[in-house]
Amino acid sequence: MKSKRLSRRSFLSNTARATGGVVTLGVLSRTGVLDAQEDVPYEHAWQNLDASQGRTVDALTRMIMPSDENGPGAAEARVVVYIDRALGAHRSDYRESYTAGLDAFDRYCRATLESDFVDLDTRGKRRALMGIDRPRSPRAWPQDAPMGARDFLRMVVTHTMEGMFCDPAHGGNYRETGWKLIRFPGRAPFGYDPPFSEFDMTIPEIEYPEWKPYGGPMKSRIIGEE
Repeated sequence: MKSKRLSRRSFLSNTARATGGVVTLGVLSRTGVLDAQEDVPYEHAWQNLDASQGRTVDALTRMIMPSDENGPGAAEARVVVYIDRALGAHRSDYRESYTAGLDAFDRYCRATLESDFVDLDTRGKRRALMGIDRPRSPRAWPQDAPMGARDFLRMVVTHTMEGMFCDPAHGGNYRETGWKLIRFPGRAPFGYDPPFSEFDMTIPEIEYPEWKPYGGPMKSRIIGEE
């Protein structure tokens, strides 16, 4: 159990700097996850997504950050609530990307798996995500989509991680589920450093020592002097 929990934490710490295979080389590649995602979707009064979009985003986040024997995931943290609220606030510039991306994604799923994403079983959902997690968009990805398949996936992965570990005031990290998972001690009185987001709290100004120009042995290389 200890090694599995460490493996899970390693995935969490590496997600932000992943450059490829963000899903297929992450939690979904582990055994024991596939049967863990058949829970009833969390009901939410949608603010910026419509009901169909919300259900799809909820299903996506559950696959990206699943609940399993090693700990809770996006469902328990109510990540979809965070994303829905964020699209009307600090992530409002992504709202059109979600509308277009979700439409393209469902068209891709219908073309390749003959069903919208939310209606697929867990194995089908996994196949759909693995199909778009590649350097080039697959042939079945709609040509008129304003964003590539992996760009869409990375957008949702990024916002899933935000929803897992943000301040609970933003709607995600319900009951500090994400913080407890990684043993983060909680809200700091002076604010947060990334990855707990630049929008969480304002960090008060700090008085720094007086600036003095560098005069050491590498001075010429630093400021271009001969």
